[in-house]
Amino acid sequence: MSAAQESKPDPDEAADSEASVRKTAYRGDGAPKVPARKPPATIWQRATYRWTAITAVMAGLLVVYTQHPYYLGAQFAPFRSVYTPAFVIWLALGLFYVKATLTKFSGTRYTMRDGGLHLLLVAKAIQQKRFWKVAKKPRIRTTLLSIVVKGFYMPLMIGFFSGHANGIAEAWLRHKHLPGLKFVLAKGYPWEQAASWFGQMRARLPDLIPSGSDFTGFFAFSTWTRGDIGWGLGIAYDITFFIDCGWALMGYGLESRWLGNKTRSVEPTVLGWAAALSCYPPYNNVLGTYLPLDNGKNWIADDSSMAWLKHIISGEDLQLGLRAIIVVLFFVYATATVAFGFKFSNLTNRGTVSRGPYRFIRHPAYVCKCTAWWLEHLPTITITKAFFLTLLCCVYALRAWTEERHLSRDPDYRAYKKKVPWVMIPGVY
Repeated sequence: MSAAQESKPDPDEAADSEASVRKTAYRGDGAPKVPARKPPATIWQRATYRWTAITAVMAGLLVVYTQHPYYLGAQFAPFRSVYTPAFVIWLALGLFYVKATLTKFSGTRYTMRDGGLHLLLVAKAIQQKRFWKVAKKPRIRTTLLSIVVKGFYMPLMIGFFSGHANGIAEAWLRHKHLPGLKFVLAKGYPWEQAASWFGQMRARLPDLIPSGSDFTGFFAFSTWTRGDIGWGLGIAYDITFFIDCGWALMGYGLESRWLGNKTRSVEPTVLGWAAALSCYPPYNNVLGTYLPLDNGKNWIADDSSMAWLKHIISGEDLQLGLRAIIVVLFFVYATATVAFGFKFSNLTNRGTVSRGPYRFIRHPAYVCKCTAWWLEHLPTITITKAFFLTLLCCVYALRAWTEERHLSRDPDYRAYKKKVPWVMIPGVY
C-alpha cells in the first residue's frame, strides 16, 4: 500500500464533511462566501459513535437471549449467565477499547473493515429509508451477516463447552469416589445465575484439583483395568471437545483487528447457510428425524457373531480399540479447530490456514468426524443405518463443496489449493 493511500482521511470523517451545514451565499454584494465546514470529529467522538452502534446491537441480542422462548431453555442457561456480565463489561470498558483501536489502526484498509462504522451507516440508512440499498454493499453485508453468525453460534458453543466441562468434572469426581457435580443455575436474572455458578465452582474447586496420588495412579499403566481404560477414553473424549468448543468460542467471540481475524467475507448463498446450519441445533433435529440412526443388534457383544475374530481378540477389547480410534479421530478434528487460531468461524472467511491437519487435506475436520461416526455405529450397523449415515456424510460433503466455492473467491485460498490439492483423501481426491 502506498503512502498516498495510507494518508487518505477516514471515510466517516469525509461523511461528516459532506454532511456539514453549508451557509447560503451572502446577498449583500452578490458574491458567495466560502462554505463553512463543520470541524472534523475528534477521536473520542468517533469512538463514541461506534461504541454506541455496537452497544445497540449487543443490547438487542441481550433482549433476544433473555426473552425469546428458544433461548430460555436449559441448554442456554450457561450462556445467559455469561452474556449479561460480558455486556456489562463492554458498557464499562468498550469505549476505551474502541478508542484505542481507532488510534492504533488508522489506515484506510483497516477503516474499510470497520464494523462500528458500517453499523453507523446502516443506522443512517434506516433513518433515510434506504436500508436495503445500503445493506447490499459488500462490506456492510459482510458485517451484518457476521453478526448473525456470531449471534447463532456463540450461545451454542457456550452450551457445548459447559456441557463437556460438566462431563469432565463428573468423570473425575466419580473416579475419586466423590459426589458428582451438576451445575444447577439459580432461577431468575442472568447475574444471579452467574453468581450461582461461581459459588458452586468455588465450593467444589478443591475436589477438582488433582493430588499427587492421582497423578501417580494415572501413570501406573500396568495397574489399569478395562474399566480404567474405558473411563480414560470417556474423559479424553470430553477433554477433546472441551478444547474444540472452547477454541471455537474464542474464534466467534474475539474478532478484532488486534488479533488479525476480521471477517473478509461471509458465505453468500442460501445453500451454503442451509448446509451449515442443518448440522447444529435446532436444525439438526430435522436431520435426526429424517435420517434416524436407531441402533441394531450389537454384533461385537454377541458371542455368536464373528466367532473367528473373537478367538484372536475379545469383544470387550475390540470395543475399547474402536473407542480409542474414535477418540483419536476426534482429537485430530479438534486440532483442525485449534489450527485456525482466532480465525475459526463457520460460514466466514477470516484468512486461509495451512498448518496442522490442513497441510495434508483441505477438509480434515469433516473427514475425521464422518469416519468417527461410522466407527461409533459400526457395532450396531444395519443396512438402513448405513444408508442414513451415508446421507448424513453427504451433508458434510455439501458443506465442503459450498465452502470451496465461497473461499475460492479469495486469491490466498486459490494459492492454498495449488499447494494442497487433496480435498478429503491424500493422493486420491
